[in-house]
Amino acid sequence: MPIYTLFPLVAVTGAAGFLIGALAQQDISYRKLNDEMVRDPYVFRSRRKIFRALSFLGITASPTVQLTERGQSITSESSFEESETESSEIISSPDTGSVSLFEQFILWSRSQVNHVIMFMTFSIGAEQPHYKEISHVASIMKYGFPGMDEIRVYKNFVLSYDRRNRIAHWVCEHIRGECLAYRDPQTLEKPNEYIADQSIPSMFCPNMRDFRNTEWVGGHMASPQNYKCNVTMFNEAYKFPNIVPISRALKNNVWLRLEHYVRELALKSGSVYVYTGPMFMPQRITFRNWAIRHHVMGMNTVAVPTHFFKVIISEHRQQGVLPFVEGYVVPNAEVDSETDLRSFLADVRDIEHFAGLKFYDGEQRKRLDFTSSDSSWDIEYIN
Repeated sequence: MPIYTLFPLVAVTGAAGFLIGALAQQDISYRKLNDEMVRDPYVFRSRRKIFRALSFLGITASPTVQLTERGQSITSESSFEESETESSEIISSPDTGSVSLFEQFILWSRSQVNHVIMFMTFSIGAEQPHYKEISHVASIMKYGFPGMDEIRVYKNFVLSYDRRNRIAHWVCEHIRGECLAYRDPQTLEKPNEYIADQSIPSMFCPNMRDFRNTEWVGGHMASPQNYKCNVTMFNEAYKFPNIVPISRALKNNVWLRLEHYVRELALKSGSVYVYTGPMFMPQRITFRNWAIRHHVMGMNTVAVPTHFFKVIISEHRQQGVLPFVEGYVVPNAEVDSETDLRSFLADVRDIEHFAGLKFYDGEQRKRLDFTSSDSSWDIEYIN
């Protein structure tokens, strides 16, 4: 076929297809607007110009049964202009026979395409996050929430996440003595890397690259050694919201001893609730001026706390006895490994002041006597 004949033929075919599609779309739009007008007279009044634009198709208003304000039914066969004056009449259900066969086919095709897209999205796409069972929150948070900023619930602990600093405000865990007495053999092998929480946007979450080539290492606010009885709970302690930058010397000495003390306390009392979190303590600049200075690390600017706190609520085995509450504040720096843990005892009210949190008002211990041995801690409490 000559090229001077092919081009006009293609142009005419394209124009005809466009015209047919436009007329079909106008017909569908008219019918949808007519249905909306039947349901809501205001739609007709505000879009009457669109109906006038379609008048060249010879379309007139179909008879509709209308219900007046007095409850009387009337039949109207007027044109669009005459129907405009009947604003006081409330129109009943639309004519079901006004939907053309062509429109039904279009709507059916769209629904089938949506079903196919949804099937492909949920079956082939990324794995959907599993909804966590949160019935155990009441048992973990028995003594209340210190704060309510972006609460995250896990199987063995609950935390409040700080998006700006990429660490948690606080972590609360319930440590039971029976879980410490048994170890699942699967927990002997820990994860090679910390696990990202997919429910937190990646721009607010740290990654392993942030911890490389720094003087800080990842520390657990809820220690995985508290959950050796269950491999799922053990692995959840390695998720990034539970990880915080900590001095290596502190993690391997004083912080480890403090975690071990909490476990020994849980074995003796049977049930211990622990709140752990970062602190950013102010430093004196001049005589009257103070400032908060702290490091950030990595491309995600993960905040490095200046201190850490632990608020320990130890329940008594006897019913009706108030639990004991004690607080510790430890600097995020190298500390002499021989330092007595009693030197880090702090008033819980002071922790509340600098951390911006509120804890349970229990009976605080007045004095603790520690005597360490090779295998365990012999802890005696004197009130």
